Amino acid sequence: MEKNDLFKRFCDLWQRCAGTNTEQVWQKLHQHYTEPHRYYHTLGHLAHCLTQLDVAKDAIAEFDATEMALWFHDIIYHYGGRDNEILSAAFFRNVAGSTMPAHFIDRVCEFIIATQHAGAAKDAAIAFVVDIDLSGFGLPWEGYLADSNALRNEASSVGDAQYYQGKLRFLSELQNWASLFQSPVFRHRLEANAQSNVARY
Repeated sequence: MEKNDLFKRFCDLWQRCAGTNTEQVWQKLHQHYTEPHRYYHTLGHLAHCLTQLDVAKDAIAEFDATEMALWFHDIIYHYGGRDNEILSAAFFRNVAGSTMPAHFIDRVCEFIIATQHAGAAKDAAIAFVVDIDLSGFGLPWEGYLADSNALRNEASSVGDAQYYQGKLRFLSELQNWASLFQSPVFRHRLEANAQSNVARY
């Protein structure tokens, strides 16, 4: 998905949900996702997430809220930051202002915070957001390895021992789940390949 396609898609969504300040909000999004310290949490990651969203479209009831959450879920990202998702949700709430219903804003923020991947999703809609964010685990090996290398590049401030210790801890937590993917759609499509990638790396 090219930059112009992303721009049009975001503008369509924001216009549909908010109806105002569309290009200004896009500029803020673009500025954050193209920050020089990013190698994985970029517009490319957004494009991947949106592609996965479209694959599951017929199964997703809260489609606009899910897509909105995906656009903003990594807008604040710093390696090792424990509050990235909380700050990202706050960023969305601030730019949304009073342009959307309060319950919609609250739901989008709930979706964003769920990408902390702290445990089982509270409901089926949250499971889709979480699964889409983790769907890179189910890529073919070359894609998974490219993502892994990009994530390592974002952590240039720490040595290999510290980085891989943290990564192993995160992967171990995921493997303690009943399955890596929590929705039937993504579990059926990607679980086997994701488990193979995790075991191999």
